[in-house]
Amino acid sequence: MLSKYCPECTTAKRDLGENCADFSIWYKARKPECSENYVVSSNAMEVKTAEILWIRSVENCVMRYFSVLSDGDSKTYQDLLELDVYDDSMNISKEECRNHVAKRLGTELRSKVKE
Repeated sequence: MLSKYCPECTTAKRDLGENCADFSIWYKARKPECSENYVVSSNAMEVKTAEILWIRSVENCVMRYFSVLSDGDSKTYQDLLELDVYDDSMNISKEECRNHVAKRLGTELRSKVKE
């Protein structure tokens, strides 16, 4: 699991003060257990998580995914094609999430009604 947030560390920073010596000592002991393990953008996190899952599916489970369920603006599908996890032996398809498609369609229809 990738996370940009650790509730324990956030609370300690607030209570002890991030620049405090006590926090520094506490954090050194806590760091291996800290759940904050990702610092790049949330969009990049989605792509990275998909990479991990798809690579692990082959290495650990000897299975292959054949489609990606996407929210429409995701870069995950393109990244998986470029990563070429399955060495061109299998085509990956992209499926659109019905809720996201309905949301985009509804937004467009409401904007047309306003016009």
